[in-house]
Formats: sequence, C-alpha cells, structure tokens
Amino acid sequence: MATDDFRFERKLLPAGYAKPEVLALIRQHPSGFREAYPPRWVNNLYLDSPGLDDYNDHVAGLAQRSKSRIRWYGDLHGPIPKPVFERKSKQGTVSGKRAHSMPPLALNGSLVEHKLRAMLSELGMEDPVWRCLDQRQPSLINRYHRHYYLSGDGRVRLTVDSDLAFYAPDHTTAALASRPPADCAVVIELKYAPSDSDCAADIANWFPCRIARCSKYVLGIEAIRHA
Repeated sequence: MATDDFRFERKLLPAGYAKPEVLALIRQHPSGFREAYPPRWVNNLYLDSPGLDDYNDHVAGLAQRSKSRIRWYGDLHGPIPKPVFERKSKQGTVSGKRAHSMPPLALNGSLVEHKLRAMLSELGMEDPVWRCLDQRQPSLINRYHRHYYLSGDGRVRLTVDSDLAFYAPDHTTAALASRPPADCAVVIELKYAPSDSDCAADIANWFPCRIARCSKYVLGIEAIRHA
C-alpha cells in the first residue's frame, strides 16, 4: 500500500454560514485559493471491530489511533467500479493514510457483511487489505459533497464538505439518513505539511471561526445510534 507523507489536518466549523457564503469567503481569501478539482460526492464505508475499538479510540482522543474505510465517488447506490480501501492513521498531531485498490463492489439499499466477505475472498489471505479487514465489519456509511481548493502558493490544500448524511450499513435509503449537528453542517479542512504550519495558521486565522475537533466517523456513529 502506498503511504502519503504525514501532514496536519485542521478543521474549521463556520457555524451560521451556509455553503454559498463559505465558498464566497474562500474566493475572497488573501491566500488566493483556486479550485484544484471539480466538486464531487464522496462516499465512505467504515469498518470497525465488533466492539467499535476505532470509534472508542477517537472519542478518547488517543494520540495513536486509526480508522479503516472503503471510499468511492459519485452515486451512493449501484455499481462501484473502483472502490479504494484506505487505512488512515493518526500519530500525535499528524495524520497519514495508506490506499489500496479493491475489486468492484455494489451497494443497492444495503451492504450486509457477507457481501464484504465475498469481496475479500477475491483478494486472498496474503493481501494487506484482507489481513487488515479480517477482524472488522461494516459500522457506518457516510456521504458528503466536497469542494477542493489549493492556495496560490500551492502550500495548503483546503476542502469544503457539506450535505453530510450518515447511514447504518444495512439501511442506506434516503428516508433513513441521519444528519450531523447544525454546527457541523459545513466543514472546512486545511491540509498541509508540518513545515507550512505558520502559513496555515495565518490562513486559518483569517476565517471568522476557529479550529475545532470534528470527526465525521464519530458524528456518524452517534447519529445512527440515536436515529
């Protein structure tokens, strides 16, 4: 699995601002943000232990923690021709992830565990994804619409996520979707190398909000528990 360099990931919660207002703020930012990629829907199937160890580690704020997910883009339901397994790790204040291509999958109203096991069987026991997921099971599906930006000097990436929805893995109909709290309706995230911390701090301080903790995985587990 290819490993990204570890980086800082900082979230800003512009509570009280609608998405169009947030996008307008980014266009006005003195760092000269430009669109780096067309907006698209991001879908994630999270996998955790039966006891939700990854979720509990995040809630406890452990310095070293991880989460596993299968990501795809576009439609939530139907064929998923190019799913990607991602193992995201946090070490202290920096994050990194490993990515691995997977066989095609399909989501048609639900994703029960036997479908995942059938997919894993195609990989074989020596595959690193098989080894990682053998002791995990579907725990959450989430979906959001993402805008991508890059600062004028190319040092800081920025994303804007909105229209978040959370689903239990065995119930992915729109009628059963759970939404995040109002103060997490739009999430700005800054991603940058440790060497660019000063630059990123100046960028963050310009916005009319401050850095906050906001894990979509934690929000999602809590949302479907109370749905």
